[in-house]
Amino acid sequence: MTVLALDASTARATVAVLRSGAVVAAAEVAERSEHVEPLLPAVLALLASASLSLADLSAIVCGAGPGGFTGLRTAASIAKGLAMGLGIPLYAIPSLPLVLSDRPPGRYAVTLDAGRGDRFVALINWPGAEGAGFRLVPAAQVASIATEAGAMVVGPETGLWPQAQVAAQLDWGQPVDLASWEPDYGRDSAAQDRRRAGAAP
Repeated sequence: MTVLALDASTARATVAVLRSGAVVAAAEVAERSEHVEPLLPAVLALLASASLSLADLSAIVCGAGPGGFTGLRTAASIAKGLAMGLGIPLYAIPSLPLVLSDRPPGRYAVTLDAGRGDRFVALINWPGAEGAGFRLVPAAQVASIATEAGAMVVGPETGLWPQAQVAAQLDWGQPVDLASWEPDYGRDSAAQDRRRAGAAP
């Protein structure tokens, strides 16, 4: 079974090819710009580097958030389009456990930047993703949450980011419904907040 894994919950998007639970190839995607979206070209280049094509894929695994709106929407659109076009299943996994690449077993307070001075944080027992449900909290509260839980803080603050290849270590659950699935952004966008404020009496 050859699987494409991708995550774009942060500016450091990553892609990986997995086969039978092993990582065949992995790469970090060049940062997107206003005029260039490099995620799909990176997917095609990674497959080519492993002497594979899209037709060789058996399934796709996509980081489902929380995270940045643009990255998550882009990854989800690519994953859904490929899954539909190839007639293969799509699995959605939380992005926070993907931070735990090469981490020893333990309890972690995994964080990602949520913007506006906030962090997404999940208390995760690793290996696995037990406790991967996340909270949106002010950045200043992360340390106390971790201390209270007896957890080690990991995330961008410690130089760690989601890595798509960690999907090889996780339970993917059941495939998503391609027509209805959307990533979990974790919070409303600034535009949604402005519209809501404008609509308030």
